[in-house]
Amino acid sequence: MRSQIRKEAGDVNNPILPCLPSLISELQAEMRRSPRRSHLHELARRRIDTPHEIIDWAKRDRRWSFTLAEIMNEPVAMPRELAARLLVAIVDELEQEREAFGEAVGDAIDGNAEIAALLHAD
Repeated sequence: MRSQIRKEAGDVNNPILPCLPSLISELQAEMRRSPRRSHLHELARRRIDTPHEIIDWAKRDRRWSFTLAEIMNEPVAMPRELAARLLVAIVDELEQEREAFGEAVGDAIDGNAEIAALLHAD
């Protein structure tokens, strides 16, 4: 299923987004240290340089477009706020998968690696 998602996801050739996988990794590490969502959200808001690009990428991605749609049900004033909520939701979902499938399987289905592959797809 994951390889199917990877093949079907929209192509993103944006030189700004290669920092996205590292930002998600940083947020995942922070979530494991301190599961306070407010802290994680604030960290994401501070680190996001290009909120519109992140939102546009999520709109084109088959997996994360659903997460974005769920977040957009609540009113959001600024693109940076929406992008921060999106990244926190992505990290939360990836962590839930890691917990559900365990560490060994989590490495095999690393969502962050999936995101990096989508960003660098030809």
